[in-house]
Amino acid sequence: MLPDAEESVHVNIEMHVQDMGSLNEINSDFQIDILLSQLWNDPNLGFSNHSQCFRNITMESKHLSNIWTPNVVLVNSKQTMIHSSPTENVMFILYDNGTVWINHRLSVKAPCDLDESGFRLFPFDTRKCTLVFESYSHNSEEVTLHWMDEPITLMKNIQLPDFDMVQFDTKKENMVYPNGYWDSLQVVFTFKRRYGFYILQAYVPTYLTIIVSWVSFCMEPKALPARTTVGVSSLLALTFQFGNILKNLPRVSYVKAMDVWMLGCISFVFGTMIELAVVCYITRCQAANQKLSGEGGIGPIGNTRGKESISLASGSLRYRPQAYANGGCRGAENRGSILYADKINRKTSHHYPLLNHTDLSGSTTFRSNPSPPLDTGKAIRASSPPPGLGGVYEMGTFIQQPLTFEQINGHQPAPIFLREKKRKFFVIHPESIDKLSIVCFPLAFTIFNLVYWWYYLSQTFEQVVPMPGPGSH
Repeated sequence: MLPDAEESVHVNIEMHVQDMGSLNEINSDFQIDILLSQLWNDPNLGFSNHSQCFRNITMESKHLSNIWTPNVVLVNSKQTMIHSSPTENVMFILYDNGTVWINHRLSVKAPCDLDESGFRLFPFDTRKCTLVFESYSHNSEEVTLHWMDEPITLMKNIQLPDFDMVQFDTKKENMVYPNGYWDSLQVVFTFKRRYGFYILQAYVPTYLTIIVSWVSFCMEPKALPARTTVGVSSLLALTFQFGNILKNLPRVSYVKAMDVWMLGCISFVFGTMIELAVVCYITRCQAANQKLSGEGGIGPIGNTRGKESISLASGSLRYRPQAYANGGCRGAENRGSILYADKINRKTSHHYPLLNHTDLSGSTTFRSNPSPPLDTGKAIRASSPPPGLGGVYEMGTFIQQPLTFEQINGHQPAPIFLREKKRKFFVIHPESIDKLSIVCFPLAFTIFNLVYWWYYLSQTFEQVVPMPGPGSH
C-alpha cells in the first residue's frame, strides 16, 4: 500500500551515464548503459526508534518484493536489461528515517526520434535520443516524480564512431492518459554527426571524378573512343558511390543534402557527355561537308576539282557530262564520263592524228574538228557528245589547273546559293566549344560548391551548450 494516503509520494530520480553504444540509423535507436537511482521516503520502514547504532541497512534485492515501490520504468525503451555479472546488479539501502534508495544498473536500447529536419541535412545532421521515465502503476495523484539537483552525470567522456554527444537536457512533463495524469521525466541526448568520414569517402572522390571528367575537354574532337570512355567511367563511378552511401541509410522519401551533392555531380558529368555529343555531331557534319566539297564537284568558289576533270599526258582532254557543264552534278554520269575519257586518252593519237595547232605562245592544242583558231588557253568543245552519253568532251592546251566555273559557264559567276552555303555552313568549330567548356564547367561547379556549402553548413553552425566534464552537469 502507499506509504502516505493523504498526499502523493515524492520520488527523486538521478541517472549516471556509464557508457553509450553505437547509434543505429536504420532502426533509429541507440544503446546506453546507465545507473538509475530512485529515492523516496516511507515512514512505515523507519527504524530510528529501535536502534541508534545502525543508520542504514543494505539488503539483498530479493527483499524489494516485500516493500512498496513506485514502479518507475522506461516507457519508451525497446529493450531493457538489468546487468547480471555475476549476480543481479541492484542495490537496496534502507535508512533509519524510512528513506529507500534503489539503484539499478541497466542496459537500455531506446529510440532516436527524427526531428523536424530529419535526414534532410545528412551528413551534417544532428540526432536527438530520448529516455522517458514514468511510474507504470501510479498516476501523479499517487506518485510525483522529480529530478534531483544533479540529474545527469557522465562517468566518462562519451565517444561514438559516427557521432559526438554535444548536449543533454532534462525536463518534466505531465502526460494525459485515460486514467488520469502521469508525471513524465525526460532526458534528451543531442548527437552531432561526424562528417569527416563522408568527406573522405564521398566528397573527395567525387571531386576527383568531376575533375577527371574535364580531361576530355583537352582531347581533340576526333578522339571519340577516349572521350567516351572518360565520361562513361566517371558516370559509373559516381553512381556506384551514391548507391554505396544510400544502402546504410533509411529509405526516406525526401531529398537529403547528400542527394543534392551526388545528383549535382552526376549532372555535371552528364553535361560533359552532352558536350561530347554536340562536338562529335559538329565534327561529323564538317567532315561530310569537306567530303562533299572534295568529291562532289563543288570545291572552293571559282574552281572545279573532282573526278570529272581528267588531263591527258600529251595534252588536256576533259570530258564534261551535260549536267555538269550546265552547273549540275550526277554521280552515275560522272563515272561513265570518266571511263569514256580514259578511253579517249589511250586512243587520241590514232583517232585525231592531224589535229595539231600551234598558237602564238608555243603551246600545242588538240581539237576534234577543223575550226577557226581559238584564243590562247581556251578549250575547244566538241560539236556533238560521245555516243550514249549526254555531255561533251573537251581538248585544251597544256594547262595545269582544271577549267573554272567561269570557263565552263561562259565566264558566269558561281550561283549565289553555293556561296551562301559555303559561307554559313558550320561557323562554330568543335575546338571552340571545348575551349568554352573548359572554362564554363569549372566555373559552374565552383558556384555550385559555394551555394551548397554555405546553405547546409550555415544550418549546422548553431550555438550548442558546451558539454560538461565527467562527474558534472
